[in-house]
Amino acid sequence: MPKRKGEKVPAMAKKVKPSQMKVPSTVNIVVIGTGGPGTSHSLLVTTETARYMFNCGEGTQRLAAMSKGLRAAAYAKLSGLENIFITHKSWENTGGLLGLSMTLESQLNPESKVYMSKKKEDPSKKSVNTTPSAQITIHGPPGVEKIALMARKFSESTNLEIVKAEGLFTDPALSVQAIPFYEDQKLDLHQGAKKFKGNEQSLPETSVAYAYLCQPKPVMGKINVEKCVDAGITIGPMVGKLQRGETVTLDDGTVVKPEQVLDAVHSERRPFLVIECPNLRFMPSLTAHEGLSSRMSSHGEDSFAVVIHMSPEEVFTSEQYQAWMSRFCGTTKHLVLNRSAEEADLIRVRTHQAMLNIVSKDVFPILPSAQVASPNETKDISNENIFYACSGMHYVYRGKDLGFQCSPDDFDPAETQKACLNDIELREQLDRLNQSQTVPTLSENKDEQDLTVANGIHHLYPSMVFLGTGSSEPNKIRGQSCIVVQLSDDIVIILDCGEDSYGQLHRFYGQKEAKKLLQNVKAIFVSHMHGDHHLGLFSLLKERKKAFDVDKIPFTPVLLLAPIQMRRWLKFYHQEMESLSHLLRFVKHQTDLKTFADNFDLPSATFEDVVQELQLDEYIPVPVDHCKNAFGVVFKQGSGCTMVYSGDTRPCGNLVDAGMDCDILIHEATHEDALIAHAKVSKHSTFTEAMDVGSKMKAKHIILTHFSQRYPHMVPFFDMELPENVGIAFDNMQVCSRTLDTLPKLIPSLTALFSEKLQHLEIRRIKRTREQAEKQNQMEAQTS
Repeated sequence: MPKRKGEKVPAMAKKVKPSQMKVPSTVNIVVIGTGGPGTSHSLLVTTETARYMFNCGEGTQRLAAMSKGLRAAAYAKLSGLENIFITHKSWENTGGLLGLSMTLESQLNPESKVYMSKKKEDPSKKSVNTTPSAQITIHGPPGVEKIALMARKFSESTNLEIVKAEGLFTDPALSVQAIPFYEDQKLDLHQGAKKFKGNEQSLPETSVAYAYLCQPKPVMGKINVEKCVDAGITIGPMVGKLQRGETVTLDDGTVVKPEQVLDAVHSERRPFLVIECPNLRFMPSLTAHEGLSSRMSSHGEDSFAVVIHMSPEEVFTSEQYQAWMSRFCGTTKHLVLNRSAEEADLIRVRTHQAMLNIVSKDVFPILPSAQVASPNETKDISNENIFYACSGMHYVYRGKDLGFQCSPDDFDPAETQKACLNDIELREQLDRLNQSQTVPTLSENKDEQDLTVANGIHHLYPSMVFLGTGSSEPNKIRGQSCIVVQLSDDIVIILDCGEDSYGQLHRFYGQKEAKKLLQNVKAIFVSHMHGDHHLGLFSLLKERKKAFDVDKIPFTPVLLLAPIQMRRWLKFYHQEMESLSHLLRFVKHQTDLKTFADNFDLPSATFEDVVQELQLDEYIPVPVDHCKNAFGVVFKQGSGCTMVYSGDTRPCGNLVDAGMDCDILIHEATHEDALIAHAKVSKHSTFTEAMDVGSKMKAKHIILTHFSQRYPHMVPFFDMELPENVGIAFDNMQVCSRTLDTLPKLIPSLTALFSEKLQHLEIRRIKRTREQAEKQNQMEAQTS
């Protein structure tokens, strides 16, 4: 098994131009997404100066930023990433490209207005903006770039360039050769494999897969001065050329080759291979590939140092695949990234949740531990050269401590909480909170007919779990918009589903409870067509189907409540990857629009179906003031409870009227009040504006969510007077009627808990205010 190492901190890598890159002295093969339950598979190859990613599923950007230990030990950060290699055209491999691109853009240009489209900016400012745009080069089978380009249309940012590259990739650090193999769509798997010949022109794009043969450039030897003297070389430009591997000619015509004056450096020279066999119909083409076969049976420098397998579990464990694997040289190591691997552990999320748990164990439960897989106990595969991926794992190809290593972040919830409780102000606020608590005990609720248990906590319906409470791209603490609303024992609605919503759901509930919940999901509501509100849809739909299939339960398509423009995205997925139409029934928000003729057969349902199947009195989509075709929603239950969800919007009279006298208002509050100008341009609400909507609506309870990623830990109210019915949403927060009254009382303790973070925000606010005042004074001076 890989050794577990202490954290070491190398010098920070600086981005350099390819022409300035040198052959790296360190090469790491880093696990980002393990492919385990609730996690995509993705890999990062890192050197001192460059990054190369292989596959980029949902949540990849967040996983890459999560582990401090891994980033320090293996240069595993995203800065410098420009090339992404995709093994197969599928959502599982590409669903995280948009979020990753937006993150790289903000790294390249920290002053960029993430929430403001370029079309809305001042033209005079654009003309002086010389900051380059982020560019991602995608390598892979035909059509992989289409997914990224289509997804980019759902972003408010236009500063993203996505290009497709063909052929052999090479730079001074690494060369990557794509090895295509093909799916035999006519293959009868029960009759065994036959030799198959295919080509990219005659097959659908999803029937082509690429394996990647990766060869780090060899380390050049060190100059031997004595050998230089013997060869007639004097110190000067010729020495530099010889160090770079170039041949030089002396004045007398003597040709001197590098090997004559360099001392050999012993380092790994064998290539490594990244491969995904999407299904068994690809196996005949893969096993017959002559280029791979010749290297598999070779020894020495022609063999593979390590093979990274991203093939699905059912393919990897098949007799055909195992027979193919057995042909590799006995010294080749194998790294497996699929559902047999461990779950990826988001340590920073767990740490943050442990801190919140100090304030309320009911509202902020400790997250279940990531499940540790034991593949060799359940699979008939046992080989000392096979390693299953886990969090913090990397393979040192070149550098110190060669081979598999593990650099996980330590996490002890008790120690985290103990450190927080050293703060006197926090302890005082917690004492006041405990004295003010009026939440009924569980014993007082035993006679309630609608009492249930979820994630170990008792709830009254409706109950809500906030899985994502951030806006735009996800960060280490707040994911993209997603709220799970449970109306009864067997009726669940999901409100919006940004990237990695299924991963968030899996990590909150755990594998067993997540499966049960998905079986009860009757509807998914998408408020509008910005990517941070729906790019997790496909994974949710597919995982929901698996939840039925595993327990052999008759499947019922989910109600997809969305703008009519969602049809275009569904049609694209249907045409470019696979059909999902059998997994849903579409209900368009716009009652005044006819379904356009698009030659796409999509099952549909009506508002009446929604009311009946969700057991509602009323279901009311409400047009709101954000982008075109943006909607909030009002759900009125037969029990008398009315819930309103705003989606993204400016303060909106339509929503106020539709949700009058509601019990619960969940309203976006993206910006602090000082950033009202940003809020107006990007069509979002400030904290005060959101609360004013609740006041006008006469809402009994207000929960603010969808915060700017400026506020990952706590919202800065800056001494504002808050209404007594306002609560703040955090990722992994659960609320029911029993705890709604508690939310406003938590705010003082939460403010104390994150006082240091809030002080930094206060300093920024003061600087920003002074800068604005100085600009205003300069403008007045110029006009006077």
